[in-house]
Amino acid sequence: MEQQVEEEKLFLVGYLIPMVDLIPVDDLSDDEWFAEFALFVEDAVEADGLSDRDVDLLSELLDELQPAD
Repeated sequence: MEQQVEEEKLFLVGYLIPMVDLIPVDDLSDDEWFAEFALFVEDAVEADGLSDRDVDLLSELLDELQPAD
């Protein structure tokens, strides 16, 4: 994704990458893991004070990354 993402979203992909390893896989399904990841990202966004535009773009990225049913 990092090589194919729009330039405007490149920073945010780099923002997400280190967070992936912070959520343990354990016995979680893909959907469960992604839900935990999304909550973690939401908390990080609030703590880091991202701009409204970055939050909107991040939401788009998370929609793209969400596991298919």
